[in-house]
Amino acid sequence: MKKHVDEEVLVPLIVGVASEVLQDFKEQLGKALNGDCGDDAVCVDDKEHVQTVLQENQNWQRWFTVAKVKGAVRMKAKTKKYSKDKSWPGSEYLGDCLRAMIVCRGGKESGDTIYQTWVQLKKAFGIREDNGRLKNNFATAGVLKGDKYQKPPDMLMNVILNVEGCMPMPAEIQVHHEEVLELKESRTHLLYEIYRAESINSLKGSGQANNNTKIIKKVLEENAKVMEEKAKVMEEKAKVMEENAKVMEEKEKALEEKDRE
Repeated sequence: MKKHVDEEVLVPLIVGVASEVLQDFKEQLGKALNGDCGDDAVCVDDKEHVQTVLQENQNWQRWFTVAKVKGAVRMKAKTKKYSKDKSWPGSEYLGDCLRAMIVCRGGKESGDTIYQTWVQLKKAFGIREDNGRLKNNFATAGVLKGDKYQKPPDMLMNVILNVEGCMPMPAEIQVHHEEVLELKESRTHLLYEIYRAESINSLKGSGQANNNTKIIKKVLEENAKVMEEKAKVMEEKAKVMEENAKVMEEKEKALEEKDRE
């Protein structure tokens, strides 16, 4: 019963409310960046056309875009995962019902621009303890933690959008450095799409397989080479271990002969 309510009642409700307040989120974000889709922060409605928009605004310092509301299927999948790891309802832990991305231009002033963006968003959405959070990967990028390196430099904020007459809606805002984002998307995004795809058909349906067949082939070839090199190293190590075992065996025989004497 709880599972049904969580996935079939609460998730559709969240999707519906998120769709209702999507424009409010976009407007509040624009005002927060002091541009209101004007000179300071360029609003890009369709990310596919970002280069065209930026050519028309060559003095841009930041551009931002708001994604469509995440579909019910994706939200249900995340809700199921949260239900296993956390308390009921799992939908309570959905933090990216609304999503936006801000890209700061590269150059000498990029650090100041990124910091200014954080200050403006913190004020606009009232980010504080128990009301949103900041994950600053600019501070930890590349740092070795355990056996893993931290994520590439970016900034992730979870905020709460409050619109009169609607329930509070969690939103995720990503802040990127232009050049880092370009590198990250070209090197890692495709691998993420492959990892996330439930089947090759779903990958084809996303358009990724058709547009990036050559890249996929290259990535797989590079991975095959790496695996081949690792196999060679393992073979060499196995030979060394075999030789060491023979030496140990000879030493044991020599000791046994001494004991007999």
